[in-house]
Parts: sequence; C-alpha cells; structure tokens
Amino acid sequence: MVGVVLVVGYTLGRTNALGPQGTKVLSTLTFMVGLPSLMFSMIATRHISDVLSSTGLISVITAVVVMTVFTLIGLFARWGVRRTTIGALATGLVNSTNLGVPLSLYILGNATFVTPIMLFQLAIITPIALTVLDLTNPEGKHGSLGRILLIPFRNPVTVAAMSGIIVSAAGLNIPTLVLNPVTLVAQITVPLMLIIFGMSLHGLAPRAHAADIAPIAVAVTLKSVVQPLLAWMLATYVFKLNAFETFVVTACAILPTAQNVVLYAVRYRTSQNLAQTTAIITSILAVPLLLGAAWMLN
Repeated sequence: MVGVVLVVGYTLGRTNALGPQGTKVLSTLTFMVGLPSLMFSMIATRHISDVLSSTGLISVITAVVVMTVFTLIGLFARWGVRRTTIGALATGLVNSTNLGVPLSLYILGNATFVTPIMLFQLAIITPIALTVLDLTNPEGKHGSLGRILLIPFRNPVTVAAMSGIIVSAAGLNIPTLVLNPVTLVAQITVPLMLIIFGMSLHGLAPRAHAADIAPIAVAVTLKSVVQPLLAWMLATYVFKLNAFETFVVTACAILPTAQNVVLYAVRYRTSQNLAQTTAIITSILAVPLLLGAAWMLN
C-alpha cells in the first residue's frame, strides 16, 4: 500500500503533472495544515505518561543517544547547523506513523506500542529541531531577543504540539464537534507526505553529493545498526524485558527514517538529498533487519 502511494508521487513528479511548484505547494499544505492537525489530535487524545513505559523509555533513550552522537560528529566535522539538524532527525526519527502503526497493529497485535515514539517525536524533538531550523534560516530576520523567543510560537507544527501537550496534561476532553474536523484534516497528512516523498525521488541522483556522503553513511549506520542494537541491549540487560517486549522495542528501533524529515528538508530548503537518501536506504534495510530480528528473537 505504501509503495503504491510512493509510485503515485513519483509519477506525478516525473510527469510534472502538478507543475514546477507542485512539491512546494503540497509540502506547504502538509506543513501548515495537515501535520499540525495530526500532531494535535494524536497528542491531545493520549496521556503523556505513556512515554514513561519501559518500551517507550527505551525508544526515547535510543533515539536521544543516536541523535546526540550524530550531532557531536556533525559539530566536530563542521557539517553546519542546518545539515547536522536534518541529519540528526534522519537518524533518530523513525517512521512510526505509516509504517509503525501497521507493524504494531498487524504483527505485534496492538497499535499502542508505537504511541510513545510518536509522542516523543511530535511533542519534544520536532519543536526543538524546527526552532533550530527557524533560528538558522538565512532568509529569516531574528532581530530582538523577544522576536527570537517567539519563533517557536510562529511555527504551526510547534504550536500544535504544545497545544496538544497542554490539553493532554490538563486531562481535558475535547468535544467531538471540535475534534472530528481536526482528525479528518489530519488524515491527509500521511498520504501527502508519501506523495511528496515519491515526487522528490524523481531526479534524485543515484550518487549522493560529495558533501553528503559522510553524513549519510553516519546517519544510516546509527539508524539501522546502532539504534536497534542499543535497543536490544537495553531491553535484554538493563530493563530485563521478556522476549516479546524485546522484539517490540528492537522492531521499533529498526523502523526507517520518518517521511517527516524529508518534509522538513523540503520546507526549509536544506539537506534534501541527505534526508531523502537516508530515508531510502533505511527503508530498504528495514525489511531484512525486521525478518532477522524476528528470527533471532523467536
């Protein structure tokens, strides 16, 4: 199903059916409307304490570790703040929505296994990363301290995440009349992100730009090798989880780079090749890695 939507996006890009501004328009629609709706409806209707479960905590720890490692390497190698930020997101943000939910539901039997990952990514990591990208935007104007402090509140994705956290923490029940339209709009997000990703594949060079080879290699290694291995080690030797729970956290860590990262790269016009190539490679590696994990962990 996901592959079909990607093919649709690739076809649109190849035929230029939406015109030269098609990708930009769709990414703007997703960023300004779809993704904020998805974030708010998902976070506001769940309890933030879900992140504190054992499986959720392992997912958070592994994501923080690999993102921190990539950031330190990026700073040492002088890859630049914006490239390092996108690379860190490509390393730590997993495809928990359009791959994680089906995996959790149909293979693991419960879609709530990926909830902590989604909450952590949407409510914490994304607002921080987008604020960094806003602050380092060469086209932006960040004069006074007050204007800089207000940057997160001018970003619709960040505002939606913060609003969802407030509603969730306060235990408020959103009226159905209000929530249903937001949820309906949120449903366009995943298909649009897949279409955007598919469109962006057209014209993507088979070889990464020289400046992106090292960041891509580091991101793929951290995402597809280090993060799953670290998740398995924590589950087995630190948290002492049973075999099934160990497979759950390992499988969640194997999930490829989220399409959100490609959306952010397109939106902020930075490191698009890094985000796309990392997402492609980690998606290809995810299938054999998941099968291997299932075999090794019974």
